[in-house]
Amino acid sequence: MRVLDRVGGGGGIYYATGDFGERTERPLWAYRLLQPGIAERVEVPDNVTPLSEGQLRLRLRAAGICGSDMPRFKGIAGPLEGGDYGTVPVHEVVAEVIESTSREIKPGQRVVGTLGRYEGLAELFVASSSTFIPVPDGLDDVSAVVIQPLGTIVRAAATFPPDIRGWRATVIGVGPCGLAFCHLLKRRGAAHVSAIDPVERKEVASAFGADQFFHMPSSEWLSTLQESDRPHLVVEAVGHQQATVRDALHGVADGGFVFGFGEPDDRDYTVPYEEIYLRDLTLASGRTMGNWPEVLRSGAEYLLKHRADFSGYISHVVPVQDTQRAYSLYAQPQVGRLKVVIVP
Repeated sequence: MRVLDRVGGGGGIYYATGDFGERTERPLWAYRLLQPGIAERVEVPDNVTPLSEGQLRLRLRAAGICGSDMPRFKGIAGPLEGGDYGTVPVHEVVAEVIESTSREIKPGQRVVGTLGRYEGLAELFVASSSTFIPVPDGLDDVSAVVIQPLGTIVRAAATFPPDIRGWRATVIGVGPCGLAFCHLLKRRGAAHVSAIDPVERKEVASAFGADQFFHMPSSEWLSTLQESDRPHLVVEAVGHQQATVRDALHGVADGGFVFGFGEPDDRDYTVPYEEIYLRDLTLASGRTMGNWPEVLRSGAEYLLKHRADFSGYISHVVPVQDTQRAYSLYAQPQVGRLKVVIVP
């Protein structure tokens, strides 16, 4: 294993060993991309850096892999500045607070939250306290990882029309986030929720509230769609390409609402603007940009309220030594693979 003095970008990731203030000879571990799609473990020497106001020094306890991590893992997003592919991307984390300069979060607490866009999978890291909250009592580390993605889904749903009771709704792409949208739409009062995915997920989609499952790409669903079956609301939860956004717009009912939740890989998208205009459609999107504590608290509240429903949401818990297997598993949609969580 190669030894690095510093790994990461987006403000920097610094590592220490043991409890803060201790000096040990044991190097810390971190993971970086040797090349697109290939993760390697590296040893990181002690590099204790004083915290700025509002920062936390954290020890990883669990990390969830998200679809938005995949472009950088696969090399689609390209190397970081200097030609280095950088750390193995991860942003959904549960961690133990080793040191804190925050007034709200104290050493010894477990916290859940999000890292910066280019932060990476590592044993210890520094992060802003503004993107973390304490883990609610009664949740173990692995279960608590789900709070972060659920919070972003609840935030996205806040942009939906306020009353969807009696509506028909469709979710394109029923990976972990798509399943959570099915669950939320049904509990918001949607009369009929359909789910679309080329991977066979009928059983799990039904468990999360889908009334109907289409085992096919969205383009095939669109070609068989009857006028009376057009949904009033469509969530595009695939991302990383343009076709599913266009299919959502073509398939929604007149006056309907489409939310693009999946992260884009392209800077510019081609959409049927004339159809949007003539059919009075609404296309909305947007990532979570601020007020992370509120977003995370909403995710925690939703998880605790529906904890039993999400008992099967995490399909794989993988030890950090098998990081390559965890990311390779997530990179390929497949039956039985839902949320993947890495633990030290």
